[in-house]
Amino acid sequence: MKKIIRAVLPAFLLAVSGGQIYAVTNFSDEIAKYISSGGEAVTKAQVQFAFSLGIFFLGMGAAFFGKIVEKNIRLSTIIGTSLFLSGLCVTAVGITAKSLALVYLGYGFLIGLGTGIIYISPVKTMMLWFPEHKAIAAALPIISFGLGSTLSTIVYRGCGFGGAESLFTIRFLGFYDYFNVADGGLGIARVFYAFAAFYAPPMIAAAFLLKKPKVQVQSFGHGIPELEFSYWQLFRRDRFFWQAWLFMFLNISSGLCLIPLAKQMMSSPTVGYADGVVTAIVAMCGLMNGGGRFLFAWWSDRLARRINILLIILAISAGIMTLSFWPPVIGLALLVINACYGAGFSVIPAILADHYGMTNISKIHGAVLSAWGFAGIVGNQVAIAVSKAFGGYEEGGHGYVAVVTMLVAAYLVNFGNVLLLRRRQAK
Repeated sequence: MKKIIRAVLPAFLLAVSGGQIYAVTNFSDEIAKYISSGGEAVTKAQVQFAFSLGIFFLGMGAAFFGKIVEKNIRLSTIIGTSLFLSGLCVTAVGITAKSLALVYLGYGFLIGLGTGIIYISPVKTMMLWFPEHKAIAAALPIISFGLGSTLSTIVYRGCGFGGAESLFTIRFLGFYDYFNVADGGLGIARVFYAFAAFYAPPMIAAAFLLKKPKVQVQSFGHGIPELEFSYWQLFRRDRFFWQAWLFMFLNISSGLCLIPLAKQMMSSPTVGYADGVVTAIVAMCGLMNGGGRFLFAWWSDRLARRINILLIILAISAGIMTLSFWPPVIGLALLVINACYGAGFSVIPAILADHYGMTNISKIHGAVLSAWGFAGIVGNQVAIAVSKAFGGYEEGGHGYVAVVTMLVAAYLVNFGNVLLLRRRQAK
């Protein structure tokens, strides 16, 4: 029971709250319309750039707050929570002031930085409480992080079951209806104050519940003693670190190349899926992402050499993208890539712990996650540029083939990178 109270419950509360960063698409249109009413036109794409900034600073927060996470888990969680909640409030102020810059500051910088700290805080704690199942333990908060977007969507839009002719109907209003967002005005700004009030109690409770067990933290293999650890040492001399970083960067960038453009690709003349099929596949993506995080983490705990799971993930990814040269396969590919994209996040903490030991794992895991920040900026933009350069997805354009070719190449390069990483771990 103590494991539940001190690890599982607070890890879930923090992760499901931090996952709100993925929900920007829910309200980007309303933010753009309200800011544009001040005279200067702002597009939905400009507002959504706050998400790219948020992912970048998430990676930076994870990378450079690892030392605080190692020294004082409660302090790091309080800092992350404070940044996250203040980011929601600053976003609300930015909307009220019709300032895109303040929206970037709130949703991009503050929420991103806070989410990065919140993301890594529970991971080592979970692995310490469940040492025999490190991958599954690390995966649980990471899976919950993915559910955060769903929670935010329900809170924002409301939820209902049954209809006018149903004998049993349940319906509750979301912030969208409660604050009359559709009517314009300051409703969308008030939504973010309401989000801050909604997330504050569970996050503050989690900050005081989360606690490491009283165990001796082991340092084995290539573990770096606490007093000798420095980021400079890690960045300058550790090839295993850089190859793990490259795995994350290429895997995340590849996922972000495909995932944001998938709806456009499936609806193109090249593929020609019906609208209902496209909607169903997009709806299933979140389940595949969470399922992949759990399945591959569970699988890796049962392998003699855990690092082999990375080769399995990349082989599956390269194989399904190769099959996608036949356009009807792209829907299946999207579901599989979502599962493999999520799996990379869930298995990497345990792989790093196997190599370095647990002494500095929050610092090292955080530093590897800086790849997430750079991939958030690079991945989607590269896919858009490549597809445009080859004529896009319209009739006669070769954008589809170009993007698929690029992804197959990226997964094969990453497979070679992991083979070298595996060899280096064996030394």
